[in-house]
Amino acid sequence: MSDEQDKLKLKIEQAEAAVARAHQLYEEAEPGAVKDSCLQLLLAEKKALEQVREKDLLQQRAAAGAGKRGRGVTSVDDHYHDQLPHLKKARTDAGTGVEGLDREEIAALINKKLPTASSYSKATAGGWADNRYKTLQPYVNFHRQHTLQDQRTIPVALLDPILAQIAEDCASAAPTQGDCIFTTRVASAMSENFKTEGERTDKFWELLEHENSIKFQRIDFGDAKTDGSLTHPKGGLMVNIEVKNEVGSGGGAIHVQNAVYAAKYAAGQAGVLRQFSTCPTLLIELAGPNMSLSGAVFSNVVVCDQLTPMVSLLWQPHSPLMLQAARCFAAVRMALPRLLAYYDSVQSQALRQQLDFPYPTSFTASDGNGRVHFKYVQQLSCLCFRGSIQPHGQSVFIKFCRSYSTAAHQAMATAGYAPALLGFEQLVQGWWLIVQEFVDAVPWDEMVDKPVEPLKAAVCALHAAGFVHGDLRGCNILVAASAVYLIDFEWAGLVGTATYPYFMNHADIQWPDGAGDGRLVTESHDLWWLRNLI
Repeated sequence: MSDEQDKLKLKIEQAEAAVARAHQLYEEAEPGAVKDSCLQLLLAEKKALEQVREKDLLQQRAAAGAGKRGRGVTSVDDHYHDQLPHLKKARTDAGTGVEGLDREEIAALINKKLPTASSYSKATAGGWADNRYKTLQPYVNFHRQHTLQDQRTIPVALLDPILAQIAEDCASAAPTQGDCIFTTRVASAMSENFKTEGERTDKFWELLEHENSIKFQRIDFGDAKTDGSLTHPKGGLMVNIEVKNEVGSGGGAIHVQNAVYAAKYAAGQAGVLRQFSTCPTLLIELAGPNMSLSGAVFSNVVVCDQLTPMVSLLWQPHSPLMLQAARCFAAVRMALPRLLAYYDSVQSQALRQQLDFPYPTSFTASDGNGRVHFKYVQQLSCLCFRGSIQPHGQSVFIKFCRSYSTAAHQAMATAGYAPALLGFEQLVQGWWLIVQEFVDAVPWDEMVDKPVEPLKAAVCALHAAGFVHGDLRGCNILVAASAVYLIDFEWAGLVGTATYPYFMNHADIQWPDGAGDGRLVTESHDLWWLRNLI
């Protein structure tokens, strides 16, 4: 190692220590001017650390001969983009994004590379399908993505509880009389013919502002303005509206266009707020007499998910479609004070250290010992994580899913054929949080000498307890020494009641005869898997 590299290493260590000291000062400061000053100090120290790390990486690049292409590094974000092949290491510390880039580096990339919202929303040259933006897409997971990277993207509903509640309310809320009256007014107005997009936008503004006592504005991004935005005084983009006069007008994907504005705001104007918030934003898309709601957050990347389908706003008093519209407006009404309260308090709260992981960080222990807090350690897949119980550090496996048979899991754990189920909770929008013991084991498929008899005993015990599993592939069976553990009880349940989910993977997996979307899981299906495994 050269003298220059030694000096840089020392500078990095000093900068890291300075960040740690500034963070401690921030944590200990009382809310108010002093805490705000401590926050500014912390941000300055973090920026200094980023700069010295950048110099270190630039030096490594020069030493490795990466400059042979005859092209200099023009900016920090260009440098990191060029470094992607060398930075694909697993980084699971707070604030770290995909491909080894942290959130501030990703924000810089978005600010530089993401084109105008209207351009990017098109599936033509210069739009989201353009090959020039393929390197950008891992950082802006909008509605049109379908790459392997997206399979590791955490859903918005697990990154922000307010947006998850909006989705749930749109599906099942009971609208008030006021919601129904307002929906009638909106349907009557939106069913009219508007000569221009501006006229439709103005009318929609007027209705929403009067009903919810709010005031929209148009945010100027230099190259374009939003159709309507509701911001918080502390810097949060609470709501953004994108309007098309009719379905198909404008030539772009309305959801993508709205998502671009949320991404640009989170990566730009929300600079200070971004340090301790995922910047949740409710997106409203209006295309003629049709509306949908989406949600956007900036976790390790910008993620935007549709929360509802396109809902008709036509005047149809005898159609259940109007009830769907009323639920959406009820959801908006209830979400506005929640978003306001969130942004009111977020800057006075302690810095959230794990913005790139789901929002739940505690669960009720199965043994009755109250609330247990945990910290995420590593993302294993889209919905599975390794964590540690706080403060003593016990390793746990954390899973989020739409259904789970805790009864089957507990029965197998009691019999010694499943990891201990430490806790479980039902979250907003039908999600389940499952926390189980982390077992240092090997998947069945990777075993050379497979313990066949213990596996037979495990399946026999499952059926004897009255349960079926449904997905006894080798990846769902762990082996530790001679012990066999069944895992992943998402499809499991009582014999005669458990059913397969919809949208099973029929392309890559061969299932037993009779196993299909929505059909009953049977004992014979489990035995088919058993025969194939041994």
